[in-house]
Amino acid sequence: MNYLSYLKTTETCNLNCRHCFTSGTQGRKIFWNPDHVIDFFQRFHQHVGAGHTMHYEFHGGEPFLAPVQDMIRVYDQLRDTFDVASFGCTSNLTFKLNQDIEDFILGPLGRRIGTSWDPAIRFANVRQESLWRRNVERLLSLGVSIKLFISVTRDTINIEPIELLRWVRDLGVQEMDLERLTNNGNARQHPDIFPRNLDQDQWFLKMHRQIQQYDARSWFANEFMENIYSKFERNITGAGTFCRDCEQKLFTINADGTIGGCPNAAPEENFGHISMGIQDVLTHPQRINNIACESHRNTLCYDCDVFDKCGSDCHQLSWQGDVCGAPKSLMRELKYGTAQDSYKIPAKMFKIVPV
Repeated sequence: MNYLSYLKTTETCNLNCRHCFTSGTQGRKIFWNPDHVIDFFQRFHQHVGAGHTMHYEFHGGEPFLAPVQDMIRVYDQLRDTFDVASFGCTSNLTFKLNQDIEDFILGPLGRRIGTSWDPAIRFANVRQESLWRRNVERLLSLGVSIKLFISVTRDTINIEPIELLRWVRDLGVQEMDLERLTNNGNARQHPDIFPRNLDQDQWFLKMHRQIQQYDARSWFANEFMENIYSKFERNITGAGTFCRDCEQKLFTINADGTIGGCPNAAPEENFGHISMGIQDVLTHPQRINNIACESHRNTLCYDCDVFDKCGSDCHQLSWQGDVCGAPKSLMRELKYGTAQDSYKIPAKMFKIVPV
């Protein structure tokens, strides 16, 4: 099994993004216990034995609100667990970098980090966004590979896709992933930021067409789109959010030591605690329920003409009537050569204004 664990160093954040599945600045002001986390995963490794890999992702809230030394200790103690153990971190990068943080990124994190940018809903002011931009530029100058996460909100899909792709290219990051919203944390309090599934579907189709028109596929790694392309080019149907086995291989350790699966739902749908025995965690009724819910599909999926390639998208994504959150028009175009039953693509888009 290729396990993935999110290690939340805290539940709070220095930003208060309206879409975030955590609760931003309203998240609990608590911090993890690194020694308890180390103990849990050492016992977990002993329990499952050889033949497995593990990726540890430092997360939050904002992970760097906790002391860097705590993350280094976890890295030192867990890097030799499992056949292969790797480490990553996702940060808002909206704070002053220091030598300890840079050394941690260049060393234990292997010169890689994830960060996020979103139009209108992330930064409270231009000063915050400028600080983020300077930190991105600084890390790129140090040879760090950056993966940029962008949430697909109403504001996002009002950006002409090629304008967004050009902006990401000119920013200089190596990877981008597009994340659709789930009804968790702050997002639940702001339903106005959710796009209609139909509009989102058409935006993805338009992005594909503009990628072809402007030969933009080589600009950077566009993970969301590449996962769709891999369905048709390499017959890999379960990449990314289409895997439908997240709850079996994924663990989120909340800062209070409770355990969940999907990080989006972990604060609410957790099971057990890192103080428990490993077998009791693996067989916890809530975990079994999460696995069952993920494996269940809307019956409309089975009648869909692209189900053979889609396989059903992430179970956390909400349906709107009989319309799912998957990019079906794009998959139809890739399957048939034309987007059958396409809806009209909105003509009014706005451009990104650089900081």
